[in-house]
Amino acid sequence: MIKLDAKPVETGIPFLQGSEIVRIEYALGNLQAFVRDISLQLELVIIFSDVIGFRVLDERDLMEFWPECSIPKDLLFEIYSGGWLSQEASRPGSCIDPMNPAAKEYFVKGVDDCLSVICHSAPEIRNNAP
Repeated sequence: MIKLDAKPVETGIPFLQGSEIVRIEYALGNLQAFVRDISLQLELVIIFSDVIGFRVLDERDLMEFWPECSIPKDLLFEIYSGGWLSQEASRPGSCIDPMNPAAKEYFVKGVDDCLSVICHSAPEIRNNAP
């Protein structure tokens, strides 16, 4: 297994007590993840364009992402190697790597569910304050 190489992506909002993915919307290659700070009830939307694939799994099933993605205040990470995209590159039958050599992987951390996204461009982050 490749060692995970991940760096936090600045969201502009420190999620000091953790975050929770409260809703995901997907349509025609675009994905929106609604994420709420569990202590302050702030919400932001992370918008991914040109999505190749995404998965939602409980954090307990993603041990390869810890401790690199367990920085308390950060919830969004760019995965450079060792994540789901690396797994797909070595999986027989997957065409993601050869057909999308410039694909990027992002990881959204939640206290329960976590989101992995493989896409072509960096996400847009919006404050979703009421």
